Amino acid sequence: MEDQGSSIADAGITGIFSGGTEFTPQWTRFAMEELLDDRVYMTPTYGNTLMGLACSRPVTAEEGYKISYYAPQPRAVIEVVDFDDNDQRVGYGKTGRVKLTTLTKEFFVPGFMERDEGERELPYKKYPWDGVSGVRPFSELAEATTVGVY
Repeated sequence: MEDQGSSIADAGITGIFSGGTEFTPQWTRFAMEELLDDRVYMTPTYGNTLMGLACSRPVTAEEGYKISYYAPQPRAVIEVVDFDDNDQRVGYGKTGRVKLTTLTKEFFVPGFMERDEGERELPYKKYPWDGVSGVRPFSELAEATTVGVY
């Protein structure tokens, strides 16, 4: 019997929100180049119940498959802050802890310190506010942090 092969696109899937695990530029490159083709769009996502989903700006080979996330404003605002002073944002490209503020009609949580750290990213044309890249468990909590699909 001849192998007919199959692909994600042939199954009718046109887009993928990828999240729930740690996505690295290497994994994203593999997924985009080896698993998907130009017919399937994939965007890494970052988030939780308080934030919602933060989508990434387009991931490209030209930028080394770097993943930069932008919170779903105005519902959620993220800041990358100094490890020792949670009221001080770090400079662009610098590493700090992720701080989240959530505001909906029903709920307000100001300055919640996430379990993650990363690098502060410049605003992007589609997301004209700060983002975060290189998201990973906060180094002081990393050993006790469970990462994966929940």
